[in-house]
Amino acid sequence: MLFLGSERGQFEAGARPSAQMRLLTHNLLQCNKKGVQKGYPLIIQATAMKYEESPFDKDFVSAMIPKLEYDALLKALSEVRACPNIAGREALAAIPELPASLPSDHENNEEFLKTLHVVLFDLHLIEGKLVCPESGREFPVNDSIPNMLLNDDEV
Repeated sequence: MLFLGSERGQFEAGARPSAQMRLLTHNLLQCNKKGVQKGYPLIIQATAMKYEESPFDKDFVSAMIPKLEYDALLKALSEVRACPNIAGREALAAIPELPASLPSDHENNEEFLKTLHVVLFDLHLIEGKLVCPESGREFPVNDSIPNMLLNDDEV
């Protein structure tokens, strides 16, 4: 599981890291239940989200692109739009739109990189479920922490 706190996971000595479930984290998670062949991408059923602005780092966002499953990110973005409760939304005019395919000039397209940054790092899943697309197995998300543990009979 990946937790990114303040800037790129850096924390001050003695500070409690902020565990936030970002869409970047979601892009890396899958269902590993026994017998599941297609456990990715997990379906997001959000009941509470939060928008929290973080510092933009063009090089860092650009370096994340090869690690992403872009189509899964687009699907996740469409799923979070259905969330009825997004705290901090007043600071965000609207949930950002990403192009249907990765722009060919994405490394140098600062407008795209800023939008991608907001999607990956500033939208946080606080409460809800992640659902396996094949088995329907639900993984709860409470206080921004996804519980991906399987029962003994599921391993």
